[in-house]
Amino acid sequence: MSVGTPTANWTDENTCPFCDATLPNPGAGFVDHLKTSPECRSGFDAWRFHMTDDFGGA
Repeated sequence: MSVGTPTANWTDENTCPFCDATLPNPGAGFVDHLKTSPECRSGFDAWRFHMTDDFGGA
């Protein structure tokens, strides 16, 4: 996993913030997309790592 700051565009809930792919829906569609896109999954994991570091996740 990369620990660099991922580039993400979180402005449209129907679009993947990492690759701009159109999602069938913003919830399950995003999770399904992460299962099939290793690059986006890596970006999401890095983003989540930085968020929990910033906010102290459980």
